[in-house]
Amino acid sequence: MTEEHSTLFDQYDIQISNTERRNSSIAIQDCYIVYLIECRLKANKEDESICVFRRYSDFETLRNYLVAKYSWVIVPVLPEKTISHTWSKSHQDRTSVEVVERRRVLLERFLQHVCAHPTLSADSAVQTFLLQNDGWKHIVDTSHVLNKSESLIPSFKLNLMQHERTKDKRFLDAYQYAIDLNNVLHNVLRARAKLADRIFLYYQSHNQLGRLFSEWSTTEDKLGDSLQRAGHFLDSFAGQIEEYLHEEDALMDFLKHQASYCDVIKSVVEKHEQLVEDNSKQETTLGVKRTQRDAYATGKMNFSVNALKSKLFGENDQTRYAKIETMDSDINDAVLHCQNADIRVKEFNKNALIELDFYKTMKEEQMREILRSYCLLQARIAKAALKSWTNIRDSFSSGQTPI
Repeated sequence: MTEEHSTLFDQYDIQISNTERRNSSIAIQDCYIVYLIECRLKANKEDESICVFRRYSDFETLRNYLVAKYSWVIVPVLPEKTISHTWSKSHQDRTSVEVVERRRVLLERFLQHVCAHPTLSADSAVQTFLLQNDGWKHIVDTSHVLNKSESLIPSFKLNLMQHERTKDKRFLDAYQYAIDLNNVLHNVLRARAKLADRIFLYYQSHNQLGRLFSEWSTTEDKLGDSLQRAGHFLDSFAGQIEEYLHEEDALMDFLKHQASYCDVIKSVVEKHEQLVEDNSKQETTLGVKRTQRDAYATGKMNFSVNALKSKLFGENDQTRYAKIETMDSDINDAVLHCQNADIRVKEFNKNALIELDFYKTMKEEQMREILRSYCLLQARIAKAALKSWTNIRDSFSSGQTPI
């Protein structure tokens, strides 16, 4: 691939290398997080990195711009702003070190996916967002794509679900798939949060058992050292699970990330529905204009004030032919509008279906990675538990020295 056609991801190593907490200029007690984006040319790693700071709201603005400008693209999603599907001891403060780190990882992935996309990577706002301190907001503002009303889009959801307009089974299937996947993933996340609470309580309950063993050891002679050792290992067993569950939280963030893509898929299908509706309106307008022209040319006009005037006062041939020519011109314009609307639908469908196929491939790979990592984490938890219980068992073996 030549540099001319390569993506930003091909040209640069892109990472969010650091975060920084800053105080708000409006209220001293308020603070916000900025993320340090670092880009280094892959072709010449000796060059200094290009570094820019961005807030989470900057990422939001950039993504909204990309969604508005490239409606057929499944634009990568951002990490959630309000933490959902959490267990009771999960870190929920958005500015806590743990949450900021989890968000940093997902924002870095967002940038890498945007920069690996041929269309999004070529956008000047994306390039400026990464490689210059200023200028990207000016590009977004002057494009005016965020100012265009999208108020009509929600009205197509009911039509889509009732199959009143969209007849393309590929888009209907994609919409239903997004609904089903979203429901499944949210059910999985809710179930995992409940399970994490139960596991945490199960492990923590061994704290009390460890204290009881320690108290018991003071009443025993030979058995006392073994009970004290076992109590120590029970305390260790009870305390180890919280760190593992926070690791689970990070994996669940990726699963939430996938659930967010469901809304993106639905918005792409709804945009398809909007274009189909626009095309249908253009065809209806063309049909009305042709009917009116034919009725006027044959003298079979429906009742109207103009038709009544024509019958009462008459029209000369020159006026009549001029009006027919005007109507023919309007019909030609309407034909052109229909053709353009049809081209827009076909072009959108072609690009959107390519995006949907690419997403499904990417989603499957990422889901496999997430689920494998989850299974490996559970294996680590089980091994740690086995080691703890083995140590507890060995505490009661003869020949143990006091801890």
